[in-house]
Amino acid sequence: MQDRRHGDGEAMRRRARSRRKLTFFGALFPYLGGKRRLCPLIFREVDRLLPRRHWPGRTLLDGFLGGGSVSLYAKAMGFKVVATDIAERAITVGRALIENSRTKLTREDVIRLLTPNGEPAMRVEQTMVPSVFTANVARLIDRALAQARVTPDPAKAALLKMLAIRVALLEHPMSQVRKGTIHRVASGEYESITESCVHHYVEGLRLTRQERLWALAEQINAGVFQGEAEVVKESVFDVLPRVQADVAYFDPPYPGVMSYEKEYRVIDEILEGVTRPTSPFTAKDGAAMIDGLLASAGHIPIWILSLGNEVVTLGELEEKMKRLGRETHALEIKHQHLPAVAKEEKKRANREFLVIGWDPACIKIAGDGPGAERSGVPEVDTGSGVPVARWSPQSQPQQPQHARLFNEIDRDANRNMFGLVAVANGSKSRSGSALLRCCGLKEPSGSTDHLNGPNGSV
Repeated sequence: MQDRRHGDGEAMRRRARSRRKLTFFGALFPYLGGKRRLCPLIFREVDRLLPRRHWPGRTLLDGFLGGGSVSLYAKAMGFKVVATDIAERAITVGRALIENSRTKLTREDVIRLLTPNGEPAMRVEQTMVPSVFTANVARLIDRALAQARVTPDPAKAALLKMLAIRVALLEHPMSQVRKGTIHRVASGEYESITESCVHHYVEGLRLTRQERLWALAEQINAGVFQGEAEVVKESVFDVLPRVQADVAYFDPPYPGVMSYEKEYRVIDEILEGVTRPTSPFTAKDGAAMIDGLLASAGHIPIWILSLGNEVVTLGELEEKMKRLGRETHALEIKHQHLPAVAKEEKKRANREFLVIGWDPACIKIAGDGPGAERSGVPEVDTGSGVPVARWSPQSQPQQPQHARLFNEIDRDANRNMFGLVAVANGSKSRSGSALLRCCGLKEPSGSTDHLNGPNGSV
């Protein structure tokens, strides 16, 4: 009897450790169009083509790193990750968490940032107070950036910059950094601030407290774990010809919607000192660029494309892949971006498209659809002149720690659904619920087609 109780206690402790170790999404800052709530669905589709047991050691290309959720999830599941982006805000996340496997922020780092040293006002304090930040927060951001410039360890420098970004975003409601309003906080004009925003600004005043800043640093540290990754600050068009990968995930800026450059203008000015030009993908005809993107990725067996429904249809995206000889599978997901500020009509109409394309010469599927049994085909030449990724069903490399923890949590759930199948079918499986909680997610109601993040910035 004692042995059984002891065993139950051990199991509970293992589950608790698993939950703590899988809270890595909390390390990321809220990012417009982020995919953390869609990651289980995205990687379910990968599993249907490249079985999950073969992921460790295989390469995933994340062509648009952005907020880093897909790359971080892929790294946790054992993929070698190659992530590209041209914006410093994304590269900062990549070098702090995706590429970094060991370095973490320390309490000494936090104390150093909060200790006055008689330095004169620096750039952020000089140019963005009081219109964008309060003086104390601007001074903290300046110190973090200054410390990053003199830190010899690139990972520690990126972590310090990421801490500065988190602080900047947290001082504003819904992480939307804008000029105006915040100067009323310094002058005490709270009655002229929208009631729902007051508590955000009050919390922002506490960001320069040691315990609050250290708690934020610990959240970032939770995203640092062992894995293999490379982050490249180049256009995906330049990187594609020379990268060899098994899976390519493309999440370009969505055409016909607000640009990242506008949303993160202040963050870009802080990190790069300039305002970035708007991405051509964001233009009304930006979807036309996807043709060239896919054509450059012909040597990669599996493609996954995420896009919104503002100016393009799901059928049009599938047709782009089919013209290049790919078999396809497409999903239309009800997904809200920024629901706290979006109009009701926009909330009802907004959809997320997920299109999966695979090279039939590289992947054989026994059955009618991507959910059927599949096997990799070694030694396939697509005629592109670039060696394609290969895998063998017989090889089963050791899974990394985070992947094993996922297996432990959802061992009673359907493997292909990553523990979400029980929720989708309306039964509240403890294993499926546990997996969602570990990732900091809430259970979707009804089906996986309703995956809405907080304020849409996930």
